[in-house]
Amino acid sequence: MSTNRPLQSDSHRDQPTNEYASDRDRSYPGDIARLNGHELVAIDEWLPGAEPTPYELNLTDGYEYRTRYWRCRKCGQERNHRDEFSTPCDNPQPPTALEAGGYSIDDPRTRRALNEELDVRFATMGPIYEVESESGATYEVDIEATTGTCPDFEQRQPDNGCKHLRRVDLEIRTGLLPAPDGTFSR
Repeated sequence: MSTNRPLQSDSHRDQPTNEYASDRDRSYPGDIARLNGHELVAIDEWLPGAEPTPYELNLTDGYEYRTRYWRCRKCGQERNHRDEFSTPCDNPQPPTALEAGGYSIDDPRTRRALNEELDVRFATMGPIYEVESESGATYEVDIEATTGTCPDFEQRQPDNGCKHLRRVDLEIRTGLLPAPDGTFSR
């Protein structure tokens, strides 16, 4: 490719780039479809050279062209067209820890549970865990009774628990903490 001529089509370069992601892995929100159990994402890929035609004619003056294909997030299969995913998805992914716990990332307590520096400790076998918050206060969480000793839980008793209870539950579900019986999830 010549370096003394600019690329004809630079509109794709306005997209934010991640130096560790290739163009092949870049997908754009809003291009998601569900078909036969597949969760399909449209992938735009920019390729060097002229777009191939059935007549072997160069119809573009550009040095890059865009192509689109579809990838299933669950099983990883790739097809040129959405309609080619005619068979059921054979590898459905298990629910994420958030989905399994019934949490929503839109809930502020869940976001705080995930983002704040909370130190969770499992000291003895049983359902009681200790959580040290960013402020230095330590609260107890009973994962089986779904209760906590923090002011938020004691005063408001929110659905799905306080951020401390959610953090303990998520760490158990992801295998970072042992369950009350001392075993780890996989």
